[in-house]
Amino acid sequence: MKVLAVIPARWASSRYPGKPLADIGGKPLLQAVYEQTLLCRSISSVLIATDDERILKAAQSFGAQAVMTSTECASGTDRVAQAIRGIEADAVINIQGDQVLFDKTALTDMVNELEKGCSMVTVATEASAEDAADPNTVKVVLDRKGYALYFSSAPIPCFRLPGHAVMLKHVGIYGFSRETLDRFNRLPQSPLELSESLEQLRALENGIPIKVVIASGAFHEVNTPQDRVRIIKQCRT
Repeated sequence: MKVLAVIPARWASSRYPGKPLADIGGKPLLQAVYEQTLLCRSISSVLIATDDERILKAAQSFGAQAVMTSTECASGTDRVAQAIRGIEADAVINIQGDQVLFDKTALTDMVNELEKGCSMVTVATEASAEDAADPNTVKVVLDRKGYALYFSSAPIPCFRLPGHAVMLKHVGIYGFSRETLDRFNRLPQSPLELSESLEQLRALENGIPIKVVIASGAFHEVNTPQDRVRIIKQCRT
């Protein structure tokens, strides 16, 4: 199976403009994500998709293959779908451009699920108490077969009776069969997607099942300037 990884990177983040080029240990954040992705043996090739010339030039400067996409893309996945038009791939992995550290074993597990015939797959880890209270952290609840029931920035499930379930933190890495990605891109943004500002809800609202891989390794993403400072401190210790 030919698996293409695409890293969408836009300049105009509401919480952190210019985030893909933020310095992380002497290199742009985007470069750190790109180099980690290259280490994943289950990935055939890596592409950066952006809507900004500054990001495009930076990506080319560190040797990445990069393409320009429209500024009108509704989500990162829509940007990925636009970027791969005319490129052959059996499956596509969407790796967020702010995912500065991720468990590469989880990517292999995602590819395995796609090879088994899953239409769409993503990742979750057990949430901490800090994650539960953080509105910037997305949570996910699953059915008994490991498929997503719902995603939310709210603390789900609500533990009226603790001890029956664990809270899971969603990690924004997605895998799609090529057919599913094309279908997702043709769908209009959905009511829950617009309400929660979570693109994966578009899939659930349209009957696309999302398998969730539970990962045990570390994941760190940069959502705000404070996240960048925290990660740099961790790297120095």
